[in-house]
This record gives sequence, structure tokens and C-alpha cells, in this order.
Amino acid sequence: MKVLTLDADDIVSACPMKGCIEEISRSFALRAKGAVESPLRTRLAAPTGDVLVMPSLVKRGKSEGSVKVVSIFPGNRGKTPAVTATVLLVDGENGATKAVLEGTKLTAIRTGAVSGLSCRYLARKDSKTLGVVGAGVQALQQVAGVVCELPGIEKVKVFSLVPAMSKAMAKACSKKFKVKASAEDEVSKCVRGSDVVVTATTSKNPVFDGRDAQDGAHVIAMGAYRPDARELDSSLIARASVFVDSREAVLEEAGDLLIPIGEGRFAPDSIRAELSELVVGSKKGRVSDSEVTVFKCVGLAFEDNAAGWLAYRNALRKGIGKWTEL
Repeated sequence: MKVLTLDADDIVSACPMKGCIEEISRSFALRAKGAVESPLRTRLAAPTGDVLVMPSLVKRGKSEGSVKVVSIFPGNRGKTPAVTATVLLVDGENGATKAVLEGTKLTAIRTGAVSGLSCRYLARKDSKTLGVVGAGVQALQQVAGVVCELPGIEKVKVFSLVPAMSKAMAKACSKKFKVKASAEDEVSKCVRGSDVVVTATTSKNPVFDGRDAQDGAHVIAMGAYRPDARELDSSLIARASVFVDSREAVLEEAGDLLIPIGEGRFAPDSIRAELSELVVGSKKGRVSDSEVTVFKCVGLAFEDNAAGWLAYRNALRKGIGKWTEL
């Protein structure tokens, strides 16, 4: 059996952000129609991190399957990244393995695409300033997704606990997206005055004071994925209109919501909508320029499916990747 393998550079070539946003939008629409099977991920708790297994099956005319294995070890230093992943693409009609994809870059792109898609429905269209808390492997693609949907972004502010990483990311943003970018020495400077705020960290505790989010801001929390971990504090959740990628998933995994629920400051039925409901128009997103919107995403397997199969089809068309006999 011949299998196509795509490395990180291949993924970048075969999975452009704009195309990924549109493919993920179509997949959320299919989910709303019941054409997506995407069970909650299995978490294997290792002594110093987690190994997550994420299967999915999407019916796009024919069934297309995927399985991602992602490892998250926040304490890693040096040559081993904190996040690594591999994605298998499986023919949903006959079960054959079609491709093996480098999943770390794919995950970063698809997560950025989901964040960008949330801006389509939840951010103010006149947004000009983006604040990013975190400067790790996910952060640059978060900026890519947001600016793809909000081309009026003129300024990007970056804060992380490692100043050198903040400076490096600000430099990369300035070069790649042609925006004014700065590395901030305090998280409050990053958040205050930002029309869109993205948290892309491995923190277990809130990374900024929710009172610093200005009226009209759109806040995207994509880092925390465990019930005992959160990036946003309860004050922000209590004042915001809250949207999610999946009610089932966030109410199982997301401390950003589960902790305020436990405190009695938020209720599960206060979740305004899932992203799939926004995409198909069955629920409304932002309704005023002054409301604060929060999009909490924990990452869903069918998002990897969408990005992976997009990369596979583009790779076949462009002659990208290597074939391996198994």
C-alpha cells in the first residue's frame, strides 16, 4: 500500500489559511446537518504531559476519516517541542490509509483558521488592533487566521512570559502581515485597547484580568483544554456573550467555563451558540458593537479532518509530498 507523507513544509504549501478557513466552515456546516462523526478525544495522562487521540469521519459526498495523535508536554525544553502531532487520513469507504501528515503545523493552521472563522461572526468588522497572549508554536497562525478575516488589522501586540519570544513573534508578524507589531512587557498593555484578544498559552490559571478587555472586544481562548485549567477569569466569562466550538466538548473539558459554572457565575445554558450554528445561520453572533464576545474552543477532531484532507487534495494536485510503500 502506497501512502503519501507530508512534512511541515509540505503542509504550509498545501494548506493555505484562507482555503483552510473555508474548508473548516464547510465542515462546521456539515456538522450542523449531522454529516460529521467526531467523538470526544481520549486523553492519556502521562507523568509530565498528555497524549490525546482524536478520530473523526466526515461525509463529503464520500466518507473521509482521520485520526490525530497529539502530545502536549508543557515542560519540554530544547529540541523537543511542547506540542507534537501526527495525522492519519483514512478512506472512509474502504478503510485504506491514504496519508501521514505532520500534525503540529497542521494543528496550528487549523486552529488559526477556527479562530479566524469565529471573527467572521463575533468580531467587529472595524477591528484594528489584535492582542496575542502567548508566543509559542500556535501563536503566529492565530494571527494569520484573524488577519485573514479582519484585513483592517493594523497593529499586533504580543505578550509572553519569555520576552525574547515576544520580540521574535512581533518581528515575524511585522514582516509576514505588514502590520505594526510590538512586544509588550506587561499583559495588561497587550489586552487593553485590543479589539481582538487571543490567548494561546499552556497556562492553568487566568492569564489576564478580565476587566482589561475593552467593551466591544472579541476574546478567543484556545489554549486550555482541561477542566482544572483556564486562560480566562470568571469576571470576563460573567460579563461576556459566550460562544463555543462544541457545547459537549467544552462542558467536558474547558475549565474556562467549568470553573465559573462551579462558582455559580455562569450557567451552561448561557452559552449563546456553537460555531456550527453561526455558520448555518440558525443562531446570531455579535448583536452590538459594545458587547464583549468570548469564543472558547478546545479543538475538535473534524477540524483536523478538514485541514488534512484539504492538504491531501492540494498536494495531489501540486505534486507535493513523498510516497511511501507500507
